[in-house]
Amino acid sequence: MDNELHNSAHSAEMADARFAAQTPPDASVDREESRIIFQTKQVTMHMAALSNAFDDARFHVGGLDDPRIVTPLGAKVTMTIQNQDGLHSHGWKLINQTPPFAHPQEAASAPPAFPGAEIAHIDPNQQSQIQFTVDRPGVYTYICPELKDKDIGLYGIWEVAPGH
Repeated sequence: MDNELHNSAHSAEMADARFAAQTPPDASVDREESRIIFQTKQVTMHMAALSNAFDDARFHVGGLDDPRIVTPLGAKVTMTIQNQDGLHSHGWKLINQTPPFAHPQEAASAPPAFPGAEIAHIDPNQQSQIQFTVDRPGVYTYICPELKDKDIGLYGIWEVAPGH
């Protein structure tokens, strides 16, 4: 019986590891440049918030940590974000600011760059889904708005490309 429980826990752990490891549909991954480039205006992806227990917190998507995500102008984005950190809550927000953040608290409390581009809070080992449309070209930053030690640890760049 103990072996069955261990195998079930191990299977669940392996499923979590694969959650954001595959290349999203209609995207290409440039591992050398750590970029995920979407080709269509229907963007669907899974993203995982990984533990900050060892000061290495990160967002994981398409098998990359904190990649630059490139989407075409006008893309409708559907994201499922899974908090794989068993100890800390996380969130996700796309903001107009780019690093370095002189005042992380201001960046964390900034409004989302697009309506719906925010999940304020995801409890440990839970997931949530959002939808939003990227309707302005530019370079944005995705962050975890839940600050630990008054710093932003999880973040990456999101580019909305007009001619893409």
